[in-house]
Amino acid sequence: MEIYIVRHGTTSWNRERRIQGRTDIPLDETGMNMARQSGLALKNLGISFDKVFSSPLMRAYETARLLSSGSDVKKDERLIELYFGQYEGQDARSLPFFGKEPAVYNEKASSYGAESLDELLIRTSSFLEEEIEPLAGSDLKVLISGHGAMNRGLLMHILGSSDFSKFWGAGLQANCGITKVVLTGCDDGSIRYERPGECQTFYDDNLRIDPEALLDS
Repeated sequence: MEIYIVRHGTTSWNRERRIQGRTDIPLDETGMNMARQSGLALKNLGISFDKVFSSPLMRAYETARLLSSGSDVKKDERLIELYFGQYEGQDARSLPFFGKEPAVYNEKASSYGAESLDELLIRTSSFLEEEIEPLAGSDLKVLISGHGAMNRGLLMHILGSSDFSKFWGAGLQANCGITKVVLTGCDDGSIRYERPGECQTFYDDNLRIDPEALLDS
């Protein structure tokens, strides 16, 4: 089966480099255009989705709806963005350790009133184990619409890693960037994830915000 993990399109807070976390900010017009263009490009490639899952937050849900051409979108609380405690709404550059030393951030998260990366990995692993992995061996195409940090939690599970010093891996996904993963069911009843492909975008590059600029903290 094929899994397509997408980060939501842009919001006004993305452009202001503000930490969104659980704050329910909607897509801006550019973010909606990103999702519409991406959905059309995928349709032209013959890619449609049998199942669509989304974070309950508006920016991810609307991205899923626009990308999936009217498919039913199932919200799942385990796909909500990381909670940043006292830093929600603040400039992204004010958040200590998160970008450059995520393992240190994980240790200090409780002192910020924030969710730790350990807690994030528990819930994202639970989602994959309960909703996705039982489908291994099928030919389904599944879309998961989420957020920058939450999607990294999914990818940590997929890669079989709990080394938070490598949390960002290949980096933060671009807004409306899509990472494809293949999940295979083996003859012995086990499952195997192939390494995720590179994050791809399917919209006019003039709409893009450099994702690395958000990891300067």
